[in-house]
Amino acid sequence: MKKLAVFLKALRDPFTWNPRRNLYLWFGLLWGLPIPAFSLYLDASLLGGNNRSLLDMLRQHPVHFFALAHPALFGAFFGAIGTIHRDIGRTLEEMARTDPLTGVRNRRSILECLDLALHHAARSCEPVAVVLFDLDSFKEVNDLRGHLAGDDILKSTALALACALRREEALGRYGGDEFLAVVPGDRAAALTLAERGSAAVKELTGLSMSAGVAVRPEDGTSSRSLISAADRALSALKQARYKAHPETRRIPRSPDKS
Repeated sequence: MKKLAVFLKALRDPFTWNPRRNLYLWFGLLWGLPIPAFSLYLDASLLGGNNRSLLDMLRQHPVHFFALAHPALFGAFFGAIGTIHRDIGRTLEEMARTDPLTGVRNRRSILECLDLALHHAARSCEPVAVVLFDLDSFKEVNDLRGHLAGDDILKSTALALACALRREEALGRYGGDEFLAVVPGDRAAALTLAERGSAAVKELTGLSMSAGVAVRPEDGTSSRSLISAADRALSALKQARYKAHPETRRIPRSPDKS
């Protein structure tokens, strides 16, 4: 259905892009040019000479207006094909980088984003941090409310975290109920995001969230080492929280919709 919508949009509005980048458009125009030239030459030959003006032939045979319109028609046709090709390609690329459930980046996309941030940081010597978020007691949500309710919780969690991000920060679903954020900044910026994101998730879903933070270069210089350090910090935080507050394992009841 999404591909069909892209196709219909391209047919409805085929010239919304820069024509200089659409090779299909110029291919259609060049392909359409020989048709009116050959048609007019053939008609002039059949009528007994080449001394007849183009205006005379158009007056005698108005069908040549259609022949003269061939370059525009071919350009429009192949231009629309170019738009469809471009839009469908972008849609497929976006689908390949998006988590289908939550709508945020998938694991591969967020790891590519982290690798790119680390590459820039190595050249600029600026810090880069990662925040690994994990929903507390999410397994109990699935067991008590069902997996559909768990999916709704994940969607709401992704929405809350995405709204808590700044423009230069990136978010992706790392796996299960874990979300990974890439923060171009120091530990203070990452901790601020962890607090802001956890508060947003708590307000929207009623569930608490834990977050582990790791910073380049103190905790590692590769994506693997940073995520491992953030995972260790996350595990230590969850263990300390459960020891201090065992009641956090309990999940709130689903809201009454009656």
